[in-house]
Amino acid sequence: MKIIKLFVFQFVCTTSLFATTFYVSPKGDDANSGTSNSQPFQSIQYAIDEMHSGDVLMVMDGFYFGFFKLKSGITIKAVHPREVTFSGAEIIEATFEHYKGGIYRAPIGNKEIKKLFFDNKPMTWAQWPNLQWSENWDASKKWKSATDGTGPGVLTSNAFSEIKDLDLTGGYCFIRYGKGNSCYSRPIDAFDGTILNWNDTNFYSSKYTGEDGRRGAKEALKTMKESHNWHPNKSRFFLAGDLDLLDAPGEWFVEDNFLYFYPPEGTDLAKKKVMASTLEHVINESKALSDVTIEGIDFFATSVKLEEDDNSNITFHNSYFTYIGPEKLFEDRVKGNLKAKPIEVHGKQITFDKCLFAGAQNSALQLNGSQITVENCVFIENNRHANFESRALSVRAKGTYKITRNTFFNNCSDAINININAYTGTQKPEVSYNNVCNAGLFNSDVSGLYMPIRSQKYLEVHHNWFHNVKGNAVRLDLAGKELSVHHNVFWESKRGINIEGYGGFNIYNNTSIHNEVGNSVTRNVFNHTGATDASGDLTFPPISDWNIKNNIFDILQDRVGPRESQAYRESKKKGIVHEARKKRSYFNVVNRGTIKGNVFGKHDGLFVNDHLEHLNLIPLHNKTHEGERQTEELEKQELCCLDAFQGAYAPNEQNPWTAGSSWLPYSLAIPKTISESEKFAKKYKKAAIVPEIKSGLK
Repeated sequence: MKIIKLFVFQFVCTTSLFATTFYVSPKGDDANSGTSNSQPFQSIQYAIDEMHSGDVLMVMDGFYFGFFKLKSGITIKAVHPREVTFSGAEIIEATFEHYKGGIYRAPIGNKEIKKLFFDNKPMTWAQWPNLQWSENWDASKKWKSATDGTGPGVLTSNAFSEIKDLDLTGGYCFIRYGKGNSCYSRPIDAFDGTILNWNDTNFYSSKYTGEDGRRGAKEALKTMKESHNWHPNKSRFFLAGDLDLLDAPGEWFVEDNFLYFYPPEGTDLAKKKVMASTLEHVINESKALSDVTIEGIDFFATSVKLEEDDNSNITFHNSYFTYIGPEKLFEDRVKGNLKAKPIEVHGKQITFDKCLFAGAQNSALQLNGSQITVENCVFIENNRHANFESRALSVRAKGTYKITRNTFFNNCSDAINININAYTGTQKPEVSYNNVCNAGLFNSDVSGLYMPIRSQKYLEVHHNWFHNVKGNAVRLDLAGKELSVHHNVFWESKRGINIEGYGGFNIYNNTSIHNEVGNSVTRNVFNHTGATDASGDLTFPPISDWNIKNNIFDILQDRVGPRESQAYRESKKKGIVHEARKKRSYFNVVNRGTIKGNVFGKHDGLFVNDHLEHLNLIPLHNKTHEGERQTEELEKQELCCLDAFQGAYAPNEQNPWTAGSSWLPYSLAIPKTISESEKFAKKYKKAAIVPEIKSGLK
């Protein structure tokens, strides 16, 4: 045993003693020694091939295009963060010639271009209505509305008079159909100036789904049409992907091996560089890696994929990922998710710290595994076409994880999506001190934090600000259990919390006001997803045995779950439902049983300021000193941080806790109070932040 220990000690000392620092520069030469900043290599891959475990590669300022493979035990570090770019986009060297009007074209061979950049700015794939990148969240500019006559595979619109003479066959219709949860791109089969026919093959099956599930079935849509009960979000759309749609500055299209481009007005193509995204991944590693650190490197117009479940100790620090995932189309759940290219890392001990994720076409960051940490990161401008299946951050947890001190804003669908997958961890996972706002801007049924089903292993969701969310701020869906939600503030969303399942819930010391509809809790009574907790009680009795304590809620409703509503109606007809549900399936919760110490109803005069424009949710006086107190019995039930005051803040608190990252990119002001965060959300709700491009086009 002593001999083995001595060998390990000698090995560690040897690898540390002989670790080498290499340098690489776009102006270097692979014939150099590579061991000083005056003799750098030129190629990233050549430098990595020369490295051994423990070595460090210092990357000098510049732009690096191309694919490379990693190896274990190495560190890749920018000499100057924000001045080093690993890119999936390359400069178009071909000469542009005038085509017609304001359009120019250049031969590009068989290159497949996913995105185009000009003068350090993103351009727009030819579309109608015309839209600049910065206008994406302005619904009046983003979408057109369908009219009566729209149905499966058919689209009609009064606005078609603007484009009635165009030949759009072969282009794409990006459509939010029916309920309006998701935007899918479908091929245009025909257009006669009045009626547009789009390919609806497989569009209504639950596998592919026309929106968010069974409600996309043809039978359901037929019933909706016959009853004239169309959802108000029905058939918002835009058209793209056709040369005839290229008619405005900033648009581009590729056809017959030519790049067609309408440069912004007043620009000279001869003096500016055009850059095209052609490489989906700069890193796509299928073998297991360990002990890899990447620091200060920016990734532009490309993605990273480390897909081996045996990866370990992978760290990205202070890196910017912009214009992630170049796929233009998202046809449906199946094909779309296969083509989406988020930053994707599998394994254990995965850390993203102080990173930016901005401008992802679909999902931005997807992590699969255990011991995951996402800390002090910023997620903005992701999933810009409102795909229900795409998220700013998606965690598929096999063990513990921590998502803390991050800022999420201007993302469609869910900001954070968590799936528990064969979880083996013993430590509580945590979602804490995040500022989540402007989530789901173009979706109708989304969440700031969404947890689909089953036990959350006593995940603690605590000390977060959730606000200006299009749907639920925090949603635990069907058959949920074992979740703690405490010391959060919810405001100006459709709903604060929406918790559904069998129990084991600790909901305490939250503040939820100024939301569109009441918070809700729902007890499932049937066996969903193999649960053994189902009571089968068709009387649908009120909830009185969940730990709901010391909250300040405008409204908290006890509801029947949507998947059990048919059974409720049948029980109601039979006269067997609980007295509280005889009139309707939901009612307002009151303090009773283990639901204690809550403040329900109006909150006038309770806070320093309860008006949205100057929101300050610190309670003024001892009205919130009537809460329940911590006990040993509650601690056994995983309720461990109960404060005797009510709400998320103590009365007259002098140094209240805040949420969000310690930094924001592009000189954006960091919201430090609830009032500042509310103003921040309102300011950027329609104004898109255009991610900057630091190097490469200079």
